[in-house]
Amino acid sequence: MIIIHGENTSQSRKKLQELIDEAKKNGLSLTRLEAKKLTLANLSENLGGSDLFGGDQMFIIEELHSLPTSARKKELIELLSKQEEKIILYEKKTLTATMLKKFVAAQVFEFKVTNVMWELLDNLGTNDKRLLLTQLHQASEQNDPFLVFTMLVRQIRMLIQVKSGGQVAGAPFMIAKLKKQATRFTLDQLLALHSQLFKLEIGQKTSTMAMDLASELDLLLFAM
Repeated sequence: MIIIHGENTSQSRKKLQELIDEAKKNGLSLTRLEAKKLTLANLSENLGGSDLFGGDQMFIIEELHSLPTSARKKELIELLSKQEEKIILYEKKTLTATMLKKFVAAQVFEFKVTNVMWELLDNLGTNDKRLLLTQLHQASEQNDPFLVFTMLVRQIRMLIQVKSGGQVAGAPFMIAKLKKQATRFTLDQLLALHSQLFKLEIGQKTSTMAMDLASELDLLLFAM
């Protein structure tokens, strides 16, 4: 079994694709199983079978650990932890040591977001534009511009929730830090930033952006 996890999804997706390409080269047939639709019965059936031509299979299961806590989830994890089949578990979040402990024999690849990314997010709203843009450039080089964009969207959304009196899930120290950071903005400023990020997302999906994503983020943070 192979486990790919971590919040640096641009790098983890590359690794997943590498493994898929390697599996195809080795003649394995690929079967993707949707975690949210899995039951103990159909997972057992899939793992116990073979492809139409009797060949070996590689199973890919995404976001299993993101399912709500339930007896079904526990049973699925228990079954998978005992398998010797060729299985890739792909998770967009970082799995804890306790989660990974269940898969003793698994080959694990963790893709972390670099420290400068977190520093960039924490510094949103600072008056030091030079620092902000330097961290943006470093974060884009070390991670990926699209990941930087995704993390910025997430941070602005959390700040909007905090600023508008909503509840944010997380550790007390993280929520306290968000509340302090939110004082650097008005709610209107945060909503305007969210709107600009949404326009960038549409522009990227429709290929109508005037510049590349990294340059667009440069302008956005400089004007913040």
